[in-house]
Amino acid sequence: MYRCNIVPRPNQIQPKEGIFAIPREGRIEDFVTRTIDTRISGAESYRLNVCPEGITISAGTPRGLFYAMQSVRQLIATSVGQIPCMCICDEPTYPYRAFMIDCARHFFSVADLKKMIDAAALFKMNVFHWHLTDDQGWRIEIKEHPRLTKISSVRASSDFGGIHADGPYEGIYTQGQLREIVDYCAERYIEVVPEFDMPGHTSAVLAAYPAFSCTGGPFYVQTKQGIFQDILCAGKEETFHFLFDVLEEMLSIFPSRYIHIGGDEAPKVRWKACLDCQARMKAEGLPDEQALQGYFMNRVISWLRARGRTAVVWNESLRGGNLDPSAVVQMWMDKNGECAHWANGGGKVIVSDFYHYYCDYPYAMTPLWKTYRYRPALKDVRPIYQKNILGVEAPVWTEYIETLAHMSEMCYPRFAAVAEAGWTREERRNAGSFERRFQMVTPLLAALGIHPAAPQLWNPHSFARLKGTAQFFLPKLPFIIRN
Repeated sequence: MYRCNIVPRPNQIQPKEGIFAIPREGRIEDFVTRTIDTRISGAESYRLNVCPEGITISAGTPRGLFYAMQSVRQLIATSVGQIPCMCICDEPTYPYRAFMIDCARHFFSVADLKKMIDAAALFKMNVFHWHLTDDQGWRIEIKEHPRLTKISSVRASSDFGGIHADGPYEGIYTQGQLREIVDYCAERYIEVVPEFDMPGHTSAVLAAYPAFSCTGGPFYVQTKQGIFQDILCAGKEETFHFLFDVLEEMLSIFPSRYIHIGGDEAPKVRWKACLDCQARMKAEGLPDEQALQGYFMNRVISWLRARGRTAVVWNESLRGGNLDPSAVVQMWMDKNGECAHWANGGGKVIVSDFYHYYCDYPYAMTPLWKTYRYRPALKDVRPIYQKNILGVEAPVWTEYIETLAHMSEMCYPRFAAVAEAGWTREERRNAGSFERRFQMVTPLLAALGIHPAAPQLWNPHSFARLKGTAQFFLPKLPFIIRN
């Protein structure tokens, strides 16, 4: 029996009589006929027909044709000279299917990022969430504020758990390089969503511009992972002038409909003691510092909305109870059902569950079966509001990842598993089938320079899981928070 080796698994496959013998010479394009068919609804839908005479693909948009070609590439690469005839009618389950790379903790070259982008495109992912700012480094050239490039992008050393490096560590993407990645992604129908994390995770910003803090500093770019008490001051108008200056330049580089503005892990110790922050709370009638964060985020959300953009925030920003309903909330660790409540109230949610989708943790902690079997359709979201779950995202944080080779092993096959969760209907998903199909398409990844973890590492047994988890965490204590 023929098994269709495509990842993500197509949602409808109808076998037909006959086979197509793949020509030994020539390009794929020579025996694939492509047609735009406006009768096919859905910007990402496509049809693929394999007949004895060749392969025909059709879609209502060029994007749909691009996804059809990814399926064709996989069919050809996993067939031994011939493909059984079939008809595939396919479209994604969720419109948002993302991967995130943290380039703040460790910097990755444009060439390496392109390899990760090509791999994601193979699996029909359509968003690259680019984490570009954090306590340990700022990676975006901002011409209006050059100290971000000169000071915020350089840390004195690196001390991430078992990773120790003396001497300065630095990296910055010029605006030309940022646009190069945006253009490269656009050719693959991937939207780049940049992240400027605020008001927390801003040690690198404050090292260059201490006046935007509550205390005045001095500060330095952090050399270790963790959560730090000094964050942007919510009481000073100068803070917002600075933020809007930076964002204005970012908008000129990134045409994306979404801009990620963070909002996670922002301690309120400084705000509680800050006269400016307390005066802001009194003037705005805010009951506590969590609501002050809501006010902070809402000013940025409103500013972005006035310019035709939608803000994405991490789920902690819900805790003030006053978040602007136009924001999209990204769920990473929600213990109180806040994201389900948000979706049930009409808010949009992206699912990137820490315990299942974070790819910087070892397979001992997050085995492949755990990632694959996770249901992004949150159980507490009522059926009528499931449409408010935009989709899925697989993040990789890089405190402990320095090289493309290591990143490849941590992300694959898990990125592909999340891609399948975003594309394939739940009743069509099967963990065993996925693992078999992924192994078949691995040579395509290798041709891109991406080498996944070996299959024997994907699903360790119970004792190996305990041992591997302990080995990962012991050198890193007490810092066991994700970012």
